[in-house]
Amino acid sequence: MQAALAELVVLDVSGSVATSFCAKQLADYGARVINIEPDEGFPTRFEPPFLPTLAAPENSALHAWLHTNKRSVKANDLSTAQLSTLLTSADLVLDDGDIPAPIQAAWKRPPAIRLSISWYGSTGPYRHFQGSDAQVFALNAMLRNIGHEAGPPMIPTGYQTQVVAGMTAYIAALGHILAVELGNHTAAVHLETSILESALCFTDVAAITFHNTGLQPARLGINRFPPTAPMGVYPCRDGWLGVTVLTPSQWHAFCDLLDMQDFRDMPLFQTAIDRFEANDLIEPVMRERLLQHSAEELFYRGQAAAIPLARVPTMEELFAVDQFIERQAFAVAQMTETVQVQVPSVPFRLFATPPHFGGQVARLGEYSEDMLA
Repeated sequence: MQAALAELVVLDVSGSVATSFCAKQLADYGARVINIEPDEGFPTRFEPPFLPTLAAPENSALHAWLHTNKRSVKANDLSTAQLSTLLTSADLVLDDGDIPAPIQAAWKRPPAIRLSISWYGSTGPYRHFQGSDAQVFALNAMLRNIGHEAGPPMIPTGYQTQVVAGMTAYIAALGHILAVELGNHTAAVHLETSILESALCFTDVAAITFHNTGLQPARLGINRFPPTAPMGVYPCRDGWLGVTVLTPSQWHAFCDLLDMQDFRDMPLFQTAIDRFEANDLIEPVMRERLLQHSAEELFYRGQAAAIPLARVPTMEELFAVDQFIERQAFAVAQMTETVQVQVPSVPFRLFATPPHFGGQVARLGEYSEDMLA
């Protein structure tokens, strides 16, 4: 069965988390993705977590997740003419807004579609800033309301903003690739994706509210998400449970689940906003009852009672969650013949032309000789 994107040739010349994630979606659906890497390798090769059994630049588990089913070529192993041929024959070239020197020298004419994913785009007041995920979260106002009421906000870790930007860029790229296939595009096009602008999806309602009202809500603390209550992630006897209780029927079923009948029909607790304002009364009892049950037990009982509960696994529990196993949420990235690591699989599925689940991770420069042949 032919993969959905088997005819596409894609080059990544920057290797940021954002461009790598964008290209990963293409590679997992069959596109021929070629990483044009500097001699030291892409930046993702030096991002943790690292596998202790391997040496740099082949030991990054993050790199392994982002680069299954891709080919690695060293830019300096190819001549300027060979690079130029690759660039002009590719359907899509990905970069982070800056073109590496060897690529610049080979950039005789623009590729069919160039897609730049940068922190703040090439225009605007932040265009010269050196970006980071934490900085983007601060600028999009997400940090402001996360954490305890007193003290500084909590800063999310990881690469969430870059992953969201990579997916945003992927959607745009596919639209233009389809336009070329249909004959609606004949001239070369340069697409730009700003990581900051992509991350505004996290705070779009708050931004619009502030624009319309000028109101800046105060930070209300952990597990406080007005107007819904109770809502948040709470510890159980073993494991953690995500709780969302909004409608009257959900509240009544939730109280039955935790043997909180004294609260069930009390007029003070019949609307979400009333429960939010009375959370200091509800939450201590709820926490006590949650600790009497396992998260897995409550999840399935809640599911049967139409309560939107979510089991929140720890890192140790993650790979054993039954629905993750059933849905193939994780796959194997093969780093060497003997070393492999479990990584998240594709975020969406096509069934007539299914994706690769996991795959081989190319060593730095592994395909350089193939390009020279």
